[in-house]
Amino acid sequence: MSRHSKHSNDRMFFTAKERADAGYSKTRKEVMGTDCFLPFGFCGLSLKAPKDPVATPDGNIFERESILECLLQQKLDIQAQQKKFEEQERKKEQRLQAMDKEEEIKQLEEFTRAEQGLLSQDHRHKRALEQADSKIDGMPEKKLRKGELMKVDKSQLRAKSFWTKEFTPTAAPTEIKKVDTTTRCPMTGKKLKVKDLISVKMEVADQKLLDQGGGKGVFCCAVSKNPIVFQQAVLLKPSGVVILESVWKDIVSKEMKCPVTGKKLKGEEDLLRLSTGGSGFSAHNDVEAKSFSMIRSFAGDNRTQQGHLPRAGFAGLH
Repeated sequence: MSRHSKHSNDRMFFTAKERADAGYSKTRKEVMGTDCFLPFGFCGLSLKAPKDPVATPDGNIFERESILECLLQQKLDIQAQQKKFEEQERKKEQRLQAMDKEEEIKQLEEFTRAEQGLLSQDHRHKRALEQADSKIDGMPEKKLRKGELMKVDKSQLRAKSFWTKEFTPTAAPTEIKKVDTTTRCPMTGKKLKVKDLISVKMEVADQKLLDQGGGKGVFCCAVSKNPIVFQQAVLLKPSGVVILESVWKDIVSKEMKCPVTGKKLKGEEDLLRLSTGGSGFSAHNDVEAKSFSMIRSFAGDNRTQQGHLPRAGFAGLH
């Protein structure tokens, strides 16, 4: 083995170190910080502390105005896509009807010719018809040599030419599939309707922090008044009160009654586990980001990575 095995140039292949430096098939990892995760109670659409929060059946919290606007926009997009699908089906039906009509006309013409005796099996009659068609009024009949063509159809010659604009092959438009008319949650992708939203009463722990835009620990448990950062919180559906899961197990589950409003609870079906807030710790969240690319470049990193991951190591790939 040579002394400089990592950068030896006498081989017909690249070493793993050289391929990694050039950015080929390189997987890069980075541990994301706490700023990459939303605090507890923040809206998944506006990314802010909600003033009128609602919860989905999966436990995601949104601002009422934002989620309603999102569902309305989905409805409008579905209607627009549905119109395109109906127009596509209408044109498809028209094409099928036109093809059927052409086939009927063709069969009618063949029947008319057969009825008039133009398709006689007499070879002399066929030959006479062919000669009559080949003659031109006022011009003597021209005898063709062997292999000679009297009339050349140039359209057939152009049909296989790539440079002819009229005969350039074009791909058919992508067929629109049947539209799914259900609205979905922007976070989980599951079906979501307006009637499925549950009103939430969030207890504010730090009003000054909320006025500044919110942050971690801005909301707290309605019973213990402890700030909710990464702990598991639950929502009592009949009252909309948010408490910690530990408070539910120690206090509320024994009495089966909301400690704030006094409304009775039937059981686990009246309990909704809310999505936890991000803390930047691997014990609570998946904090590792990966980026894999077959060929990486300086310009590609600026466009796709946006500075979140290390750039390609080979400066020549501009």
